[in-house]
Amino acid sequence: MIPVWALVASFVLPFAPLSLLGWRRLRSLPTLPAPVQADTGFSLPPISIIIPARDEAHNLRILLPSLQALRYPAPYEIIVIDDNSSDRTAQVATEFGARLLPAGNLPAGWLGKPRACHLGAHAAAHDWLLFTDADTRHHPDGPARALSYALANGLDGLSLFLEQRDTGLAEKLALTAAFAGLFAGHAVGRPLLNGQYILLHREAYFRSGGFAAVRSEKLEDLALAHRLAACGLRAPTIWAARAAEVRMYAGLPHLWQGLTRLGAGSLKWAGRGGWLTALFITGGLTPVLLLSLALFGQAPLGWVLLSWLVVCASFLPWARRAGSAALALGLPFGALLVQLAASWGLVRTRFGAGVRWKARLVG
Repeated sequence: MIPVWALVASFVLPFAPLSLLGWRRLRSLPTLPAPVQADTGFSLPPISIIIPARDEAHNLRILLPSLQALRYPAPYEIIVIDDNSSDRTAQVATEFGARLLPAGNLPAGWLGKPRACHLGAHAAAHDWLLFTDADTRHHPDGPARALSYALANGLDGLSLFLEQRDTGLAEKLALTAAFAGLFAGHAVGRPLLNGQYILLHREAYFRSGGFAAVRSEKLEDLALAHRLAACGLRAPTIWAARAAEVRMYAGLPHLWQGLTRLGAGSLKWAGRGGWLTALFITGGLTPVLLLSLALFGQAPLGWVLLSWLVVCASFLPWARRAGSAALALGLPFGALLVQLAASWGLVRTRFGAGVRWKARLVG
């Protein structure tokens, strides 16, 4: 009979190839060009920036000044949709001169973020709509670069992968592992949007049904990506250095909630690639499992060290991208956290318990 430790160790075998595949997929993404120079005479259409916000008073104090400081060569408006916040979200939005729109009571069948975004789209005065999360911070040339790219390439819109900022160690380990897992399973050309930053032309938004068409989806960005693709609309997701930054989760409890929500909805939109992502994350945490077995004398220490070496070496480019090669040493623990939270989300969804996000039960 094959020992348990050997079965566990076998999950390391596909890890390195999947990591390499994911890295190649990431590197194949187009990159947002450098800022448009002010002296070129280049002009852009007006834009409406739409921010869904629920209990985001703190984040709005970071986001709104960054939007007020944009170097955008045309009029733009900032709309904050207050989704029944219990903090000073509405007051902060008003203090910084944003246009405030109360979301009102949440109708049956809607989740909060899709509802807020859809209200913002209806209220927007301009033809280009930029949906961005309250926990982002924008560089002055970011929206101009994004819209310039969309117009130059004849796109109906685009979405950006953003840089992470002010991230604690647990967040950095988990998010780096999760990001690598996303690309390990995500086939090139499969619909994908990052809900932190979605730029769409008004006609494309309403033609696809917009967020109203995905009103009950936990991962509304992935659902909307599939709607756009089904309508023949072009809105790729691209890599954007120094266009905007985001801090997705503030602390371990918030991180756990976020990963639980992602796990609960990920397989629905990932297709068969979702199983590759799951296999990748399982391979990534295998050294931790082998270490646990070794502590009870159930696995050879040599195999623990070998698996850790293989996994950390495979994680190395992802760790460097996250800011430090040394992070690779701890990424098996990041993969473990991702797996636990995602599994918990899947279990709760399977048995109808749902997951909590923003003090609401989702799904």
